Amino acid sequence: MMPFAPVRVVATTLLFVMGTVQVAAQAPVAPAASSVGAPIVPSRLDVVKSLESQFPMPEQPYTPIPPARPGMGVPSVLGVLVGAGAFVGTAALCGKQEVTGEGPYGTFVNGKYVAPGAVLPIAANGGCTAGSAAGAALATTFLVRTVRLSGYKKDVAQYEKDVQSYPVQKAAFDRAVAQRQLSIDSAATVVIAEADRKLAEYREAELTRIAAAAPRGGPAPEPPYVPSIVPPKTGLVNPDAVAVVIGNRSYARSEVPSVDYAVRDAEAVRQFLTQTFGFREENIIFERNAAYSTMQRIFGSERDFKGQLYNYMDPAKPSDVFVFYSGHGAPDPGSGTAYLVPSDADPQSIGLTGFPVKQIYNNLAQLPASSITVVMDACFSGLTDRGSLLRGISPLTLRVENPVLAATNSVVLTASRSTEVSGWYDQEKHGLFTYTFLDQIKKTFANGVPDSVPTAKALADQVTPEVVRMSRRIRQREQTPQLFGAGVDTPLPFIKKP
Repeated sequence: MMPFAPVRVVATTLLFVMGTVQVAAQAPVAPAASSVGAPIVPSRLDVVKSLESQFPMPEQPYTPIPPARPGMGVPSVLGVLVGAGAFVGTAALCGKQEVTGEGPYGTFVNGKYVAPGAVLPIAANGGCTAGSAAGAALATTFLVRTVRLSGYKKDVAQYEKDVQSYPVQKAAFDRAVAQRQLSIDSAATVVIAEADRKLAEYREAELTRIAAAAPRGGPAPEPPYVPSIVPPKTGLVNPDAVAVVIGNRSYARSEVPSVDYAVRDAEAVRQFLTQTFGFREENIIFERNAAYSTMQRIFGSERDFKGQLYNYMDPAKPSDVFVFYSGHGAPDPGSGTAYLVPSDADPQSIGLTGFPVKQIYNNLAQLPASSITVVMDACFSGLTDRGSLLRGISPLTLRVENPVLAATNSVVLTASRSTEVSGWYDQEKHGLFTYTFLDQIKKTFANGVPDSVPTAKALADQVTPEVVRMSRRIRQREQTPQLFGAGVDTPLPFIKKP
């Protein structure tokens, strides 16, 4: 048999490759570009799950079970039953039941006189009857015992054969399982690579179309959202959680440069909230290019914290609150207070037209929330990739009070220090901080919810050095994300494990 082993290996390899190609052709691939939207690159976990039904599990061999040696219980019971029957059945054979006096003078039986015609009852011979019953019982017990031992010996012989063959069967089963997993992984790689290719083609076509449609001398139109990072699906559900997601890309005043990837950042975060963390779509307040009035409607005013976010919450069921903002931030030159820059703001009058970060934190702290998480891809130095928002003003070192930090289970994660610039990641069409933040979440939850839910600090410890490294490499400057809050050392509270 040995000379044929290489032939079997080659044949098996060819069958595996052919099967992988065939499954990859049949497996669901991301749809081609159409007017509906961009093709979606499925997560590897989803692809693997969809392929598992096409690769049935091999039959697992049963572990040999030693036979139980037969006891005396059953033979003894059967012997007693047969002996009892024999006792009843043999009574007539072991003695007459009655004697009638014969002759004209009667007769004597066992020393007793029986008158003519009279009847004398005679008991059966006890010794004979008992002996017959005992013999029948012993014979039956022996016969049943012999038959059961014969079957037991056959079972033992079969068990010994099974014990010898089981390791071979188990090794074959393990090889088949490993081969099945290899086939699934290879097929999934083909499927994802094809989806990536289609997405790349779609993105290239969209960028070409947008560039061709852009008016000369004016800002380019906002491109459609084409995901460059796909959220993993975990099956988590958090039906009471509420989120605010804002992406401020375009600004009304011509001197304020656009934040090219702000809306893409917001779209990506919204997808992660719904698909990875189980937020309901209708519980997410999503805004593109939010003006001052929009921010006030959402977060409330300095006098009244009960804005749209408050109205989305059920006081009887404290909600997890998640807030994300991508766009410009700016300092007030006079006070050093940090502001978000609404789409209709005038940076030269930021104290009047900007939305104070402090006010957001104050109002969040008054909500009936079980946890508060704030993530901001904005810098508050007044600088951007395209220059300063504030004419004639040097970068300021801000000392911003964050009242939400005192609240239980509160976390604030920002893209940079107050004197730094939050940069873009042009290759992925996202803010560098947002992309790194989401990429780390994707890695953490790629195979479902980990047994130990990460803390905000653990997540930041992964994000911060990567942002610092990438900013130095692609922007030649420092960008250091900052983490604050009373809940940084507790597991992320908006993750509700089933």
